[in-house]
Amino acid sequence: MTHEGDLAHHDGPPGIGTALPARGHHSSEVIMVAGRDPRDGKGGHASYVLAHALAAHRAGFEPRVFFPGATAAVAESEFGTVHQVRSVVFGPDPANGLWKQLVALTAPAVSAAVGRFLAGRPGPHLVHGFGTYAYVGVVTARRLVRAGLRAVALSSVYTPVEHEYASRARGIDPAHGLWMRARYRTELWWARWFVARCERLAHQRSQLVAVNYESSRRLFLAAYGPGAPSRKLPYASKAAFADDGRGARLEGAPSGVPAGPAPLIVSVSRHDPRKGLDVLLHALADLRIRGVPFRACLTSSGPLLSAHRRLASRLGLDGVTVLTGWVPDPFPYLRAADVFVLPSLQEGSGSLALLEALQAGCAVVASDIDGVPEDVVHGESALLVPSSDAAALGRALEAVLVDAGLRTRLARAARATFETRFSADVFAAAIRDVYADLGVRPPQST
Repeated sequence: MTHEGDLAHHDGPPGIGTALPARGHHSSEVIMVAGRDPRDGKGGHASYVLAHALAAHRAGFEPRVFFPGATAAVAESEFGTVHQVRSVVFGPDPANGLWKQLVALTAPAVSAAVGRFLAGRPGPHLVHGFGTYAYVGVVTARRLVRAGLRAVALSSVYTPVEHEYASRARGIDPAHGLWMRARYRTELWWARWFVARCERLAHQRSQLVAVNYESSRRLFLAAYGPGAPSRKLPYASKAAFADDGRGARLEGAPSGVPAGPAPLIVSVSRHDPRKGLDVLLHALADLRIRGVPFRACLTSSGPLLSAHRRLASRLGLDGVTVLTGWVPDPFPYLRAADVFVLPSLQEGSGSLALLEALQAGCAVVASDIDGVPEDVVHGESALLVPSSDAAALGRALEAVLVDAGLRTRLARAARATFETRFSADVFAAAIRDVYADLGVRPPQST
């Protein structure tokens, strides 16, 4: 489906610009618009953008990633070029929800920088925006068209911002304190009344909206109604582009992991209210009371890390469970794991950590929510349990802890799922096809 007319004469949805010719434009550059440097390694947004840049590079394109920062800078990377744009608003903390919600204020600086970079080059140009920054991508495409250039906007989205922040607000326990409760309620209010308006515009004015899950498509339709055409796009984690034996089990465990012969449970998940790590801690406590042998390691950081550490101690998990905080590379933990657990209350779409666990060949126990059952099959490549149910989570963990044969079957199926659906080559081919359908192909294409 295509839309007629260009943005300069377009007063409403749907679509930005005209669809580019089917034969495609043989240019290697693709403009990507993000909220921060994809190389910094922290936060799902940065990792998601980095994976797309790596896939585009593998497909024969040269990604140019633009993002706001304190100063202007340009640097080369393994996947292309990163352009930090000087903005009066930028995010010093990649996980800061309030910063994320100031997305609209970054649009003028980023769009102007892209306009200067492409000045005098008629195009066509593809502008690929991510998450809430899809709005900035749409504004950027608008600016290019008004300058007489040909441009289309592609938006990759995962969870409507109000849905995400409502889940965080619901997940706050009174024990977390009044300040934490006020923080998440304030973020939800701001997301509902301001950020959602930007997200709605991106949903309506993009040439194409890319989703990774049918669950995401349903959420956006429910939030904003029919908008631009949408397309389901396979994806992968950034780790898929360095699959150098990462599916092989690592003998031994990283420093700090509880020692011993018991099976090792690993979770890679941010400590925020929608991730359900308190549910996991209660499930682990029940396992210990019932005498089921295990060791557990919860990696990553987040605003509830200190609260979860105190909870783990109160539940008597000292000595068998460690909460490491943020680690630069979770793969040594995943490769040492016997079981990977994803106890989320809400994901909106899916989980990059789950894809990495499949790559590492872990036996998976996960919440049966959102896009997770689109990635794995209960009883075949994972055990899926209802979210928020510590007893059900504990029973599933016990099943894989005490049955080595079940662990082996799930682990082999997990790795096979990665290779078939979430490898770097599968992702790169999907990116090439989507860009080509928008009329853009790398120079070597015919």
